[in-house]
Amino acid sequence: MTYRPGKMFRVGQMRDRITVSTEVQTQDTAGQPIVSLSTWLADEPASYEYISGGETTRGRQVEAGIKAVFIVRYRDGYQTQMKITMSGQAYGIVHVVPVEGKNRYLELHCKAVA
Repeated sequence: MTYRPGKMFRVGQMRDRITVSTEVQTQDTAGQPIVSLSTWLADEPASYEYISGGETTRGRQVEAGIKAVFIVRYRDGYQTQMKITMSGQAYGIVHVVPVEGKNRYLELHCKAVA
């Protein structure tokens, strides 16, 4: 349930568990960059809402996308470079929005990644 002005969000709606990962870049012996994921938060309570999904064609490529919003407790450090994993599905954070501009909850607008 995405927060809507005039509606009250309750912490009891955070029934889903997510893992938040951040990208870590290292180098191999040849100096080539290696990108891996490092867990930043594990088993974080969140509220999940599926927003939309479908397929679009760009050029000759078919691009599938699922958009979702996660509501989590406020915490400094969420960035658009991070990935969220829930039930085996990975999402990339597109936008971080404080709910009502206060430091209680954050809306993480995400798009599914392959």
